[in-house]
Amino acid sequence: MHPVLLTLPFGRREIAVSTYGVLVTIGLGVGIWVSQREGRRRGLDGGRVMDLAFWTIVAGLIGARLTYGLVNARAFWSACVDGPGPRWHDCTSLFRLWEGGLVFYGGVAAAAIAAFVFARRQRWSFGDVGDLTAPALAIGHAFGRLGCFAAGCCFGKETVWRLGMAFPRDSVAFDVMRRSGAIPLGARETPPVHPTQLYEAAGEAVIFAVLCAAAPRLRRRPGALLTLYLGCYAGLRFVVEMFRGDGIRGILVPLRTPWLAARLGLPSGEPLFLSVGQLGSLLIGALLVTLAARRARATRTPAP
Repeated sequence: MHPVLLTLPFGRREIAVSTYGVLVTIGLGVGIWVSQREGRRRGLDGGRVMDLAFWTIVAGLIGARLTYGLVNARAFWSACVDGPGPRWHDCTSLFRLWEGGLVFYGGVAAAAIAAFVFARRQRWSFGDVGDLTAPALAIGHAFGRLGCFAAGCCFGKETVWRLGMAFPRDSVAFDVMRRSGAIPLGARETPPVHPTQLYEAAGEAVIFAVLCAAAPRLRRRPGALLTLYLGCYAGLRFVVEMFRGDGIRGILVPLRTPWLAARLGLPSGEPLFLSVGQLGSLLIGALLVTLAARRARATRTPAP
């Protein structure tokens, strides 16, 4: 785990380049390249596809960060009012994206709104626009989760499994667990926890491969590729949330299942359901089922 990838000299000071920021940037770049490639295959103007990528990225970053700020409003307010350092520095922490802290579902919602507006103005099908962005979202998010692993955020619950990983002092995981009292004084690292960041990165990579394989067959059905992505990601996120241990995601209804927790290498007292992320996954699933039912009824209804 390397939160700081390298430092660059800048006069008498050094500027730290965060691994999180670098990996997110790589993810964005790869996502744009994937979108352009798919756009060319669909006969869309490359310049317009770049415009679409720019506005959806801007909207997605703003939406993801604002959602993160809302979820952690108390912490940001406390840092601004009660922080030990200069107030201007503590009060601007919400705008320091390179330090980590994005909520994916918030970013997707904002990006979807931007894509819908863009599609209307260009007179493009929203389904085609969604199909352009679905593979890009998958591979870009995979790189983003690798950045989360480097920073130590979005970490998992304690585990006795051999794949558990301990995060050192300079990680987000260590700071969060120390404030909650889960780490004794003098400890140099966290207890072994599930590397949920790697679980999700691997899952997104698999989803990206599935989308690439399915794209040629689904190209004549606008919106089908986006629907496939949303269904796959909702399922992935619901499962990964059971292993998440950071309090950022929030538990709406703490439901404990000791039998299942023991078989997943989790403490028996830890709730596996129902987090905000899991609720979002269920809502997406319900939306997809509703749309599928409406489409099935429309195909069965004879034309007048």
